[in-house]
Amino acid sequence: MKRRTLVFTVIAAVAAFLVVLVLYLPAGWFASRLPPQVRCTEIGGTVWQGECIGLKYQGTPLGDATWNLAPGRALTGRLSGDFELRGTAITARADLDTSFSGVGELRNVKLGVALDPALLPQLPRDQRGTFNADLTRLELVAGPAPRALQGSIELRDLRQVGARPMELGSYQVSFDGTTPPDGAPVGKLRDLGGPFMVEGTLKLTPPNAYFVQGFITGRTAAAESVVREITLGAMPEASGRSPFSFEGTY
Repeated sequence: MKRRTLVFTVIAAVAAFLVVLVLYLPAGWFASRLPPQVRCTEIGGTVWQGECIGLKYQGTPLGDATWNLAPGRALTGRLSGDFELRGTAITARADLDTSFSGVGELRNVKLGVALDPALLPQLPRDQRGTFNADLTRLELVAGPAPRALQGSIELRDLRQVGARPMELGSYQVSFDGTTPPDGAPVGKLRDLGGPFMVEGTLKLTPPNAYFVQGFITGRTAAAESVVREITLGAMPEASGRSPFSFEGTY
């Protein structure tokens, strides 16, 4: 009887130790498992509640990141909690509920990014502005393209710098959260003021393509001259609007 009690005591102690170990796993233990493009100057806290001071992506400083995850949900194969990034050129936060492979949802997504080639080398070197996202829900599937979005994405104070400086305006794309049969969300595009009047749509096509189409009109003679360049000299409609379209990948 005493031997059985001893065995149960040992088992209980080991179980308690494992629970404590899982709950308080130092985040630093997993620093070496980060993708090679991601580095932290300092990692503190635990795997479930921690912080990455001096986060860098491909050598570019992004800021400081914090996260709070639910250990219980992780035991069921889910990542549930919240994430926040605070930097001078980028800020982001989101509530997440996804599988370990990234399939699931992000909610209450807030994102602000300064469009600067120093931060994002793939951007045109002569353009500046800010990118903002305010999404109630972002549904994720395997691959980079979202399955559904609800909320808005804005491009603010876009301008061209350098030899031909020019104000290019501000724009918004709104998504209603529906999931199209083809899995390609479509948002409504409109301008938020500036030299160009724009109305159209943005379609996100899996796995990583986009297609923009609509109508554009210059609010000034100089802006209308730019419209003629954009549309390769095509004559506008009787209403004065000029159709345009372009596509690409991200």
